[in-house]
Amino acid sequence: MSLKRRLLPAALLMSLTAPIVALSTLPAQAADDQITAYSAEATLTKDGKLQVKETVDLTAGGTTFSRTLATRVRSDAERDRTYGLSDVSATVNGQPAQGLKNERTDDGRKLTVNVSGQSKIVYSYTVDNVVADSTEGREVSWPVVQGFGVSIPKAELSVSIPFATWVTCFAGRVGSSMPCTSSQLAESAGLQIEQNGVPAGGRVTFLTGLSDQATVQPNAQYETRWTLGRAFTADSSTIGLAVIVFGIGLLGSVALWFFRGRDAAKVGEGAPERPVLNGSDGPQFAAPDGIRPGQVGTVVDETADVVDITATLLDLAVRNYLTIVELPRESHFGRLDWELHRLHQGGHELLPYEKALLDAVFAEGDSVVVSNLGPSLRPRLNLVREQLYADVVTQGWFTSRPDAVRNRWTTAGLVLLGAGVVLTVVLAIVSKFGLVGFAVMAAGLVLALIGQVAPARTARGAAVLGRVAGLQRYLVDETSADLPQSHRLEFASRCLPYAAVLGLTEKWALEIAATDDDDDPDAGIGWYAGPDNWHLSDIGESLSNFVTAFGGTLTTARRLF
Repeated sequence: MSLKRRLLPAALLMSLTAPIVALSTLPAQAADDQITAYSAEATLTKDGKLQVKETVDLTAGGTTFSRTLATRVRSDAERDRTYGLSDVSATVNGQPAQGLKNERTDDGRKLTVNVSGQSKIVYSYTVDNVVADSTEGREVSWPVVQGFGVSIPKAELSVSIPFATWVTCFAGRVGSSMPCTSSQLAESAGLQIEQNGVPAGGRVTFLTGLSDQATVQPNAQYETRWTLGRAFTADSSTIGLAVIVFGIGLLGSVALWFFRGRDAAKVGEGAPERPVLNGSDGPQFAAPDGIRPGQVGTVVDETADVVDITATLLDLAVRNYLTIVELPRESHFGRLDWELHRLHQGGHELLPYEKALLDAVFAEGDSVVVSNLGPSLRPRLNLVREQLYADVVTQGWFTSRPDAVRNRWTTAGLVLLGAGVVLTVVLAIVSKFGLVGFAVMAAGLVLALIGQVAPARTARGAAVLGRVAGLQRYLVDETSADLPQSHRLEFASRCLPYAAVLGLTEKWALEIAATDDDDDPDAGIGWYAGPDNWHLSDIGESLSNFVTAFGGTLTTARRLF
């Protein structure tokens, strides 16, 4: 098989990917512009540049004429071939072209000259980067005829390529592989090309091979074309680097938690904590280490949330700082509501967060209806949470406020996540390693998530948590049945706030209900009163509804809970 036949597929590819401008990008021409003749001469210099001179006989229908020379074209699936264009000039009827414009376009240069009537335009320019290496040796190619918005009846080309060994030529519209009307290689290595009927937007592209004697060096330049697929290439190098980066971020986050986010001591299993203190007046409730319900919830889950606030309010009621009065329904299917009455202001015996809660609930008076609490609580709940977080640090159960620790870790994670977003954009633009930016983003997300469990309890806090776990086991497994009947109501009432914060409200509300030993209506139990014909045996449902309703009020008032 001849060298020319072996190179024909490559020539076809070059034709399809030659530097051409699609019809949609061609300059608009006057409707009656007409090219009557076209000829071109081109010479390859020793330094690998192609000097081109084109002569166009034009009958102008307007006052300007434009054409576009392409400098960037698709080469293969990933790269574009780029050409250098310099020394651009033009004459019209032998005089320097008036109003010559050489404007940059997305993929080339748009040349515009002033013309009128019968005009002879001569374009001159130099093209660089026209010599390329191939599997068969060096090749020279360039679409000499290109970028005209009107048809050309006949194009004649004379190209001087020293040491040319073969030539092929393609003509037609974009994507055409139609051979030229004629193309031949003269004895002096000159190329003679003719093409009849070049359509508007068409081109004539020559491709010629060089012998081994040619001294001109390859100078073709290519630029990697940006695509979304390339920016996020999934191969061994990109995936491997992304895994390494994510692994470093993951290990770093875990190591940071291991050294800074773990409790100072291990929480032991412990035995059930029976919160009973036997005194001269009989068995009394006594919480482990004197811990209060709101503190229990914050120590357990490191968060001051709606359950902790609700349990604190119940505890304050049981301790006689307020009463909860269940209001009668307006109708059989009407909603339940409650009125809270403050009994006294309280003194130093109250912890700061307890005092803050009382002041928040009763900010507008010593009596308030639960259904009206949402708007009034909204601006004041922050202080309750602030005081509760500060309290667990004051008690020595945490070295730093749990919310502040979470915020620091979350902020660091979000900063890393943001850096990953920026890195992803940069890497996607300049390389194929966009996945590495995703890995940094994932590492930031992991850091933020691990930060949610980063607040570390002190050794004292871990010990208290162990005792709380024992109290929970007691509340789950035991009852007040072994206590004297006269003490059961008070004991069950004191247990109720702790049961509420640990998810056992219904069980201990029923313990209270079980102390109702008759069928007569009850006025209440001191801290909780019902409407007419209310029975203590109904308190299980009443308290469950109250906890749900008051908790819902807090959730509406402060969605961050």
